[in-house]
Amino acid sequence: MLDRILFNEIPVKDMQKALSWYKTVLGLQLIGCSEQQAQMNLPTGPMLFLNETRNDTTATFVNNGETNNIIGFQTSNIEKLYKHLKQNQVQVEEIIDDGYGFRFLHFFDLDGNRFCVQCDN
Repeated sequence: MLDRILFNEIPVKDMQKALSWYKTVLGLQLIGCSEQQAQMNLPTGPMLFLNETRNDTTATFVNNGETNNIIGFQTSNIEKLYKHLKQNQVQVEEIIDDGYGFRFLHFFDLDGNRFCVQCDN
Protein backbone atom coordinates (compact mmCIF):
# COMPACT_ATOMS: atom_id res chain seq x y z
CA MET A 1 0.00 0.00 0.00
CA LEU A 2 1.04 3.64 -0.27
CA ASP A 3 3.31 5.16 2.37
CA ARG A 4 3.68 8.84 1.42
CA ILE A 5 3.74 11.37 -1.39
CA LEU A 6 7.22 11.17 -2.91
CA PHE A 7 7.21 14.00 -5.46
CA ASN A 8 5.16 16.63 -7.26
CA GLU A 9 5.69 17.88 -10.80
CA ILE A 10 5.34 21.51 -11.84
CA PRO A 11 5.12 22.64 -15.48
CA VAL A 12 7.35 25.58 -16.45
CA LYS A 13 7.91 27.35 -19.76
CA ASP A 14 11.58 28.39 -19.35
CA MET A 15 13.72 26.07 -17.24
CA GLN A 16 16.54 28.54 -16.56
CA LYS A 17 14.18 31.31 -15.42
CA ALA A 18 12.22 28.84 -13.30
CA LEU A 19 15.37 27.44 -11.66
CA SER A 20 16.49 30.92 -10.70
CA TRP A 21 13.03 31.90 -9.41
CA TYR A 22 12.47 28.77 -7.31
CA LYS A 23 15.96 29.07 -5.81
CA THR A 24 15.91 32.83 -5.16
CA VAL A 25 12.27 33.37 -4.24
CA LEU A 26 11.33 30.08 -2.54
CA GLY A 27 14.74 28.92 -1.34
CA LEU A 28 14.57 25.49 -2.96
CA GLN A 29 17.82 23.57 -3.45
CA LEU A 30 18.71 22.28 -6.90
CA ILE A 31 19.47 18.55 -6.69
CA GLY A 32 19.83 17.69 -10.36
CA CYS A 33 18.93 19.05 -13.76
CA SER A 34 18.60 17.91 -17.35
CA GLU A 35 17.48 19.94 -20.35
CA GLN A 36 13.77 19.56 -19.62
CA GLN A 37 13.53 18.48 -15.98
CA ALA A 38 15.02 19.59 -12.67
CA GLN A 39 14.69 18.25 -9.15
CA MET A 40 14.47 20.88 -6.41
CA ASN A 41 13.92 20.17 -2.72
CA LEU A 42 12.96 21.87 0.49
CA PRO A 43 14.60 20.69 3.74
CA THR A 44 11.69 18.26 4.31
CA GLY A 45 8.78 16.86 2.35
CA PRO A 46 8.25 15.55 -1.16
CA MET A 47 10.64 16.27 -4.02
CA LEU A 48 9.59 18.91 -6.54
CA PHE A 49 10.30 18.35 -10.22
CA LEU A 50 10.16 21.26 -12.65
CA ASN A 51 9.22 20.06 -16.12
CA GLU A 52 9.73 22.34 -19.08
CA THR A 53 6.79 22.26 -21.47
CA ARG A 54 5.69 24.19 -24.53
CA ASN A 55 2.06 23.43 -23.71
CA ASP A 56 -0.11 26.11 -22.14
CA THR A 57 -0.73 24.37 -18.81
CA THR A 58 -0.38 24.99 -15.08
CA ALA A 59 -0.44 22.94 -11.88
CA THR A 60 -3.94 24.16 -11.04
CA PHE A 61 -7.54 23.16 -11.56
CA VAL A 62 -10.80 25.08 -11.75
CA ASN A 63 -13.77 24.25 -9.53
CA ASN A 64 -16.98 26.28 -9.79
CA GLY A 65 -15.10 29.00 -11.65
CA GLU A 66 -12.38 29.33 -8.98
CA THR A 67 -8.74 28.44 -9.63
CA ASN A 68 -7.37 26.00 -7.07
CA ASN A 69 -3.82 24.96 -6.30
CA ILE A 70 -2.57 21.40 -6.35
CA ILE A 71 0.47 21.91 -4.10
CA GLY A 72 0.43 23.40 -0.60
CA PHE A 73 3.38 24.44 1.56
CA GLN A 74 3.71 25.13 5.28
CA THR A 75 5.51 27.98 7.04
CA SER A 76 6.03 29.01 10.64
CA ASN A 77 6.05 32.74 9.77
CA ILE A 78 3.45 33.68 7.19
CA GLU A 79 3.92 37.44 7.63
CA LYS A 80 7.65 37.20 6.88
CA LEU A 81 6.94 35.02 3.84
CA TYR A 82 4.28 37.45 2.61
CA LYS A 83 6.72 40.39 2.82
CA HIS A 84 9.45 38.34 1.10
CA LEU A 85 7.13 37.42 -1.77
CA LYS A 86 5.98 41.04 -2.17
CA GLN A 87 9.60 42.28 -2.15
CA ASN A 88 10.33 39.83 -4.97
CA GLN A 89 7.38 41.09 -7.06
CA VAL A 90 5.51 37.79 -6.71
CA GLN A 91 1.77 37.84 -7.37
CA VAL A 92 0.53 37.04 -3.87
CA GLU A 93 -2.94 37.22 -2.35
CA GLU A 94 -3.67 38.64 1.10
CA ILE A 95 -3.29 36.43 4.18
CA ILE A 96 -6.55 34.75 5.19
CA ASP A 97 -7.40 33.63 8.74
CA ASP A 98 -9.83 30.73 8.53
CA GLY A 99 -11.06 31.17 12.11
CA TYR A 100 -10.05 27.61 13.02
CA GLY A 101 -6.42 28.22 13.95
CA PHE A 102 -4.87 28.42 10.49
CA ARG A 103 -3.81 31.23 8.21
CA PHE A 104 -3.27 30.87 4.48
CA LEU A 105 -1.90 32.77 1.54
CA HIS A 106 -1.83 31.96 -2.14
CA PHE A 107 0.79 32.98 -4.67
CA PHE A 108 1.73 32.37 -8.29
CA ASP A 109 5.05 31.50 -9.89
CA LEU A 110 6.33 32.93 -13.19
CA ASP A 111 4.21 30.48 -15.20
CA GLY A 112 0.89 30.96 -13.40
CA ASN A 113 1.15 27.91 -11.15
CA ARG A 114 -0.85 28.71 -8.01
CA PHE A 115 0.38 27.56 -4.60
CA CYS A 116 -1.07 27.68 -1.10
CA VAL A 117 0.87 28.25 2.11
CA GLN A 118 -0.53 27.29 5.52
CA CYS A 119 0.59 28.61 8.89
CA ASP A 120 -0.67 27.37 12.25
CA ASN A 121 -1.78 30.27 14.48
